Amino acid sequence: MRDWHTLVRERLGSTDKEQIESEQIANELAEHLQEHYEKLRAQGIAEELAFEQTCDQVGSWQGLRRGIIAAKQEGTMIDRVRQIWIPTLVTLLLSAAVLTILIWSGTQPLMWHPGEARGVIVYLPWLLFLPVVGGVGAYLSRRSQSGGWQVYVSGLSPALAWAVVFVLVAPFGFLVNPAVAPSFKITSILAMIVSWVVLPGLALAIGVVAQGVMKVRRAARV
Repeated sequence: MRDWHTLVRERLGSTDKEQIESEQIANELAEHLQEHYEKLRAQGIAEELAFEQTCDQVGSWQGLRRGIIAAKQEGTMIDRVRQIWIPTLVTLLLSAAVLTILIWSGTQPLMWHPGEARGVIVYLPWLLFLPVVGGVGAYLSRRSQSGGWQVYVSGLSPALAWAVVFVLVAPFGFLVNPAVAPSFKITSILAMIVSWVVLPGLALAIGVVAQGVMKVRRAARV
């Protein structure tokens, strides 16, 4: 009796770095070919001829393999958009919208060392709202069947965006105006990092964790 599973795995090869998914594809194709082969044999067609006609259904094994890989890559890209990029965009826009509204409304931030570049600036209403923003990003990401770092990237994206800005811009701060003391520049950069990365990041993380806890509790009730 023909071992279609072995035949498919040998001719199709690995279609992806995800071995489990590759095995599932191979098994489904093998079952389809086996069913077709058995139908031909039941019609009285000789074994070798039935085997050839069944293989002819596949056509080019290499073409099939390329098609599977292309389809899986397209699926992976769509998954990334749904799991990371859309939740990240929503989180960034929501965070920026709330902060913009507070600034336009004339809300005054809490400031340490006001008037100085090294002062920490905190928009308290914005900071208090960020757990909701982080929770929204985490919810959208988890709803798209993502987990782990993908959820945290989506939920913490506003703080991560500011971190990227400081990493790219901070080095230029030490090249501008050499008369300014280096310690003052370092203090200013640290103050901005605390204001726009550390504190917002903690607030967003609270929202991500809280949303995860709520999901676990809902699942436990079910």
